[in-house]
Amino acid sequence: MIHLTVIVANVDELLDAEAYGAGALLRWESSATIDGIYVEGGTEALVAGTLLYDIWDDAGTTTTWYRTRVSDSTAATFSPYSTPFQPASAQLYLTLDQFRAFEPSSTLSDESLLILLQASAADIVGAIGPLGDAVAVLHAHGPLLMLPYRASGIVSVIEDAYGAPTTLAADDYELSWTAQTLRRLNDGTNPASYWRRRVKVTLSPVDTLAQRQRAQLALMRLDITTNPGLASQTIGTWGESYRTDVPISEQRDEILASLIESMAIF
Repeated sequence: MIHLTVIVANVDELLDAEAYGAGALLRWESSATIDGIYVEGGTEALVAGTLLYDIWDDAGTTTTWYRTRVSDSTAATFSPYSTPFQPASAQLYLTLDQFRAFEPSSTLSDESLLILLQASAADIVGAIGPLGDAVAVLHAHGPLLMLPYRASGIVSVIEDAYGAPTTLAADDYELSWTAQTLRRLNDGTNPASYWRRRVKVTLSPVDTLAQRQRAQLALMRLDITTNPGLASQTIGTWGESYRTDVPISEQRDEILASLIESMAIF
């Protein structure tokens, strides 16, 4: 199942009688590929003053492509389609209310904050990928396979020894207590004492939502601060310092690097 958060920044204009009128609908479609055949999956009624709309796609995956458009209540007139997007680009880690709870004095409009939230979320996805299962193609020799992220569980393991891929059974490997390595087992369904060359692992990383929210908050504050020479920020028990001689782009990279370090083990 995929959860999308779609932003409709000009909802009040769309509900105007000269546009799509009362009862206007946000319509969403999905496709397996960006230029494939899109099939409508559902609609959401536009509500005056509401900018965020939750869409749930039972059949969706992280690789599904989506597009949206707006129609009147009778589906007689339609807006142009949005640019196709995938779930990662629609993920917001902090809600507007959560951000305003940290920054109650912010005078930026909801529309402006949503643009910054989307941009910072995209930066985070670019650094560590979207929330959800991750796929890693690894090469190993020996009994231990080092994972790129700490894993809360293993979805599947495909071992490709000399062009003969085999989907391993759950008793062919075990996840270490540190959640960092997989040990190959010689008493399972497909026994072996060591990993054989190319291994494709689909894993569920440990929950990183809180770290993503913290990083997003730091990125947002970096974007909207009116004082580029700000020395430090504190969020609860967590603090971050800024150097006045470091460009904002480098400060942004440092925030994302700290997020990468929270997930990576090497």
